Amino acid sequence: MKKLTLLFASLLCVAYIAVAQLKLYVYQNDGTRTEFVASTVDSIAFSTITDSTDQPDDPIKPVDPTNGHEYVDLGLPSGTKWATCNVGADSPEEYGDYFAWAETEPKSYYEWSTYKWCNGSYDTMTKYCTSSSDGTVDNTTTLDLSDDAAYVNWGSSWRMPTEAEQNELRNTSYTTWILTTQNGVKGYKVTSKINGNSIFLPAAGYRSYSDLLDTGSSGRYWSCSLSTSNSYYANYLYFDSYNVDGDYGSRGYGRSVRPVLREIFTLGFDANGGSGSMSAVELDRNESKNIPANTFTRHGYRFIGWNTTADGTGTAYTEGQTISLTENTTLYAQWEKFNITGTANGHDYVDLGLPSGTLWATCNVGASKPEEFGDYFAWGETEPKEEYNLSTYKWCEGSYYTHTKYCTSSTYGKVDNKTTLDLADDAANANWGGSWRMPTEAEQDELRTECTWTWTTQNGVKGYEVTSKSNGNSIFLPAAGYRDFSDMYDAGFNGYYWSSSLYTDDSGGACRLYFDSSDVSSGSYGRRRRGVSVRPVLAE
Repeated sequence: MKKLTLLFASLLCVAYIAVAQLKLYVYQNDGTRTEFVASTVDSIAFSTITDSTDQPDDPIKPVDPTNGHEYVDLGLPSGTKWATCNVGADSPEEYGDYFAWAETEPKSYYEWSTYKWCNGSYDTMTKYCTSSSDGTVDNTTTLDLSDDAAYVNWGSSWRMPTEAEQNELRNTSYTTWILTTQNGVKGYKVTSKINGNSIFLPAAGYRSYSDLLDTGSSGRYWSCSLSTSNSYYANYLYFDSYNVDGDYGSRGYGRSVRPVLREIFTLGFDANGGSGSMSAVELDRNESKNIPANTFTRHGYRFIGWNTTADGTGTAYTEGQTISLTENTTLYAQWEKFNITGTANGHDYVDLGLPSGTLWATCNVGASKPEEFGDYFAWGETEPKEEYNLSTYKWCEGSYYTHTKYCTSSTYGKVDNKTTLDLADDAANANWGGSWRMPTEAEQDELRTECTWTWTTQNGVKGYEVTSKSNGNSIFLPAAGYRDFSDMYDAGFNGYYWSSSLYTDDSGGACRLYFDSSDVSSGSYGRRRRGVSVRPVLAE
């Protein structure tokens, strides 16, 4: 029953400078105030509302044109639109079906032994798991649509709500929750404070083993969000006659599902003067995804990020940054011109004004832009491979002491006293052709001493910006790490770049440029069999 309290402020009189009017204010229990001019009121009548069947009809509920289920726009800040019925129900008061979390069909028995994503034991989750102590780790914390009971049962326009969306629904700044009985069923009428629209959530209880429990006294509604406490639990909306709250519980229990409407927005990508193509990404309202890496290219420019406007005056984003949408959005590639001196055989180079006249490439072999790691090569080999060890090394008979080429001592194999790579064995020349080749140890040392090295991040990749002390031109060397056997090491922390020079003190190694965030050295020693980056130079 709603009680109406009539308050007459200042004896129902409001004084105005120009005109004095009598006003009537009606205050309801939920704090809502309605104002009337007294001269327009000829009588006041009170009525008793005992059931929703006596209430005025709710505002018209729009019907989803795709799947035929009704939803209500509650005017929530997120724009989320809530269904009027539970999955498995035909009216708002019906309980509907019960689902274990991440299952899409109701069943007669709810327990770990019957749970789809469990091996029959409480601690062996096979999907949706964040800890090895809970089962098989996949770090998936939101339901795939194929495991979403709303999506599977109602179609592609629907899904289960996120924990955040359920929290928004129970936020008292946006909605009022009134415990009531509707058509003989207990539950909560949830009314928007923003537009007055409402939905009804029946106290449907839950299912455990073969039992139906707490019907008429509580409601438990699954979200699509895994609990952060451990992988056995998922989050749900909980209410009883005393409170409404968020909670978490066993994934194996059967609980209600109240869907929300999926609204799909498109994230498109514009090359903005560049070339290439990138596929658009679809996001549901309130869904978050990482922005994919840029694949556009623009000659003479380097990619520096994304923006919602072509001229860069909108909202800026970086590769890999998380984004969510409330409308279709296009991201425009943002470019920065950098100092390319010229192009040879389709590959760009920069003149750093070095005393030797050596011209350095802007990218590693196998890369299409300065930040890409590119391919990895064993020293004296011209193709990347899956496994980097002595048994796969071209110039070795399987033992550290049996090198068949580039050897200065019989201790290390067949002596030929070759200390510089032949062009046929030079990864830069073999892959890029023309006058490209791998730098010598002396040229790497010149690069180290004649330039300023600044540790930085370029388009999300760590490495060094190497700037000429004589003309200000620069190149970027990413911290690409190295490969040993089938594993990658130190990527993002260290850089290793082959020279064309043998390490004369030990024919089992070759000279390389090495750096980390605090040190740069040339002429260091590296095992020839390991996979290391190559940055070519151009020299007649």
